[in-house]
Amino acid sequence: MRSTIQDVARLAGVSTGTVSNALTGKRPVAETTRQRIFTVMAELGYQPNLMARGLVNQRSHVISVVITELSDLGFYGYSSALTGIHREANRLGYSLMLHFVNGSAKEEIFATLDQIRARRADGIIWAIHEVDGNRDWVRDIRPEEYPPIIFLHMRPDPALSVVAIDNQAGASLAVAHLIEQGACTIGIITGPADWWESQSRLAGWRHALEQANLEADSSLVVAGNWLAESGQKGLETLLDQRPDLDAVFTCNDTMALGAIHTAHRRGLSIPDDLLLVGFDNTPEADSYWPPLTSIHQGLRQSGQIAVDELHQIIESGNNEHNSPRQHILQPELIIRRSSIRSREVDAHP
Repeated sequence: MRSTIQDVARLAGVSTGTVSNALTGKRPVAETTRQRIFTVMAELGYQPNLMARGLVNQRSHVISVVITELSDLGFYGYSSALTGIHREANRLGYSLMLHFVNGSAKEEIFATLDQIRARRADGIIWAIHEVDGNRDWVRDIRPEEYPPIIFLHMRPDPALSVVAIDNQAGASLAVAHLIEQGACTIGIITGPADWWESQSRLAGWRHALEQANLEADSSLVVAGNWLAESGQKGLETLLDQRPDLDAVFTCNDTMALGAIHTAHRRGLSIPDDLLLVGFDNTPEADSYWPPLTSIHQGLRQSGQIAVDELHQIIESGNNEHNSPRQHILQPELIIRRSSIRSREVDAHP
């Protein structure tokens, strides 16, 4: 016989309401109780009837996630955030529906929003990175016509619900660390100039140097495109422009890999001749040679928070009374050998 929610409640020693809350997140449930409920569900093979629940609540239990094509650059950030979104959505009983938007044309964006509305999604996570011009449409939207939207990968905006990383603070952490290691001439290889993350990281580099009364000259700035080849060429340019260069901050780990290639080819030792810090703390960072110091963003956490925030709005049942909220996550510096000169390695494994 098919197991019921009453069977789960009886074996878990809780009420059916508690089981329902553990499934939906509508009300908090102690973690030990929640784990006991899910253990019983697994033992019984219990599957919630989402269709029936949706008919009662007039909800689809679907979250639409809007992204751009992943194939062009294969960003680590997308995969990490999507993993967080998937895990939290699964925990709360939502299915995910992916939608692809490849430009900033309002016609394409509103066609996508109309499609999402037609499919009766409960909410939207807009996970496309902010690039100049691709957020202009939000000023023309009528919120009451669409499901609630949470934005990732963009600058904080009091008119919107945003989950973001403090990129400027992360860059400042990276550069301050290089200064603490004795670096005086610190270059930066940025991402594309029209990306918000790139602009914020450049601002953090400049702020940390100004705080230390160090030079933040344009000769120390080279634009990359997030790919390893641009990191390789970027360090070539920096070394040609500034032979006195003693440290580099690359705005992602992939460009740092290219910079390491150039340093080795030009006979420079990292970290003895040149200190290096990346950004992203990708899983491969520890396997670079030397292992790469990097900024950990908490991208997976940002995806989880976006789902939780959207879930709260959906459960409230009245979007008009949900004021936009900003969740700004603070990054963390992960220190490895690439930024610690050999004489100090023992003190900083």
